[in-house]
Amino acid sequence: MKTKASQLLVILSGLTMVIACEKENLTTQAENDEKSAGSMNVQVNDSVLSDVPDIVIGDPDLQAYALVSQCGEDYLNYQYDRYGRLSSIRYIRRNTITPATSADLASKNVYMVDRFVYNSMGRLSELSRFNPAISTVNTSLMTVKNYRYNNNGQLVLIMTRRPFSPNAWTRIESLYYDRSGNMVKKVVKEPYRKTFYFNYEYDKSNRPVRITVYRDELSSLRFVCCLYYDPDENIERMEFFYPSRPASAVDDVIRKWVVYYKYDEYYNPFRDLKLPTGSLFEWMDQVSPSNVAAISFDNGTADKVIYYRYRYNNLGYPVVRYRVRPVADNE
Repeated sequence: MKTKASQLLVILSGLTMVIACEKENLTTQAENDEKSAGSMNVQVNDSVLSDVPDIVIGDPDLQAYALVSQCGEDYLNYQYDRYGRLSSIRYIRRNTITPATSADLASKNVYMVDRFVYNSMGRLSELSRFNPAISTVNTSLMTVKNYRYNNNGQLVLIMTRRPFSPNAWTRIESLYYDRSGNMVKKVVKEPYRKTFYFNYEYDKSNRPVRITVYRDELSSLRFVCCLYYDPDENIERMEFFYPSRPASAVDDVIRKWVVYYKYDEYYNPFRDLKLPTGSLFEWMDQVSPSNVAAISFDNGTADKVIYYRYRYNNLGYPVVRYRVRPVADNE
């Protein structure tokens, strides 16, 4: 009897999760109005989304590491399938100044969609980016990523294509692992560009703590990225070091950027994909278990900060992300 009762409890719990994901019953995050990133502590206006500029960092490596979305959206809308897996993300721009608490996300404002496709083993097999404003099916496909795994379920190949653009191209990323299952090397090949080599180092908890990037058959250092974590296993900051002169050694570098992160306490859906960092599009950071609430960029002379807020379903997964602006205390 106890066995049957336990089985019934598991089934009911599963049905509850399915219904919750399909209905996406929204809850609002109860959080402090004070947000900090790095050494900054700025009040955030949560009532109106107005004049929030894109944060564009004039550094190709920071852009490539997608520390913040560069897609110019005001809202993101996350959608999940009946298994609770991320199925799509809609990028939404507002036509007018809209209250941030509004649930009115008109489809006419959706200018880009990312779709997630899974294989029979439940692993991500394809990630596609579409422009729904273009009616032709072929031309609406902007970029597509295909994922290949080995017999151990480890991601070993990522093929990224832009098939219908005027400058159509294909990028191949080959991933290599150590005996502990950590990705220790990635080789990136792209037409008409030099090959890039990424070497990864880990701490005793198997967390990546250092990424060293070379080009030209490991003879030229591109940059070094060091990662630091908070007590909740989230990336607390990333420090970027660049060679002081061409083809310098790893120890002969200068720190150029420090990027600080603050998080909420809810679930990051990209973490569930169990993929190495840098496997998805742009800002999708699947290393940290929580969702980014603030990012601060510091190059020693000027800070740039961006703030995010979320709305969640009753499983604690985000369904809407929107940007908010810092305001003065007297506003």
